[in-house]
Amino acid sequence: MTGKLRHPAFARIETKRDDVYAFEIDGHVSMPEIDEIYKTLDEGYEKYGRIDLLVRMGRYDGFDWNALFSQTTYLGKLHAIKHLRRYALVGGPAWIATAIKFFNPLFRVDIRHFELDEEADAWNWIYDNMADTSATS
Repeated sequence: MTGKLRHPAFARIETKRDDVYAFEIDGHVSMPEIDEIYKTLDEGYEKYGRIDLLVRMGRYDGFDWNALFSQTTYLGKLHAIKHLRRYALVGGPAWIATAIKFFNPLFRVDIRHFELDEEADAWNWIYDNMADTSATS
């Protein structure tokens, strides 16, 4: 991909189900953007109990390192563990797939990585979760 990276780096992607949240990352993710994402996800948790999430990382250019140690990030990850059913990461740097394979067994969230050219498979996997949408906790 060429061209100028977008700011803000996060953009919401429309989905077919209200309990499915999706975002695209195009650039460097700032702390205020991370705060906004967690706020949006928290609203989904409150409304639906459990949700599915897809994040497309087309031109990921890193994130604000102070976000690793922020209270917002810490609490956001704790809430995600409780409220996400499926989490699909599409694209991103090469280390993402390795990190998911390593950390996935430690969480009760079903996390999968898909290459950018496998995005349709990621959406199918997310939407295949229809039978579990009645469970709210």
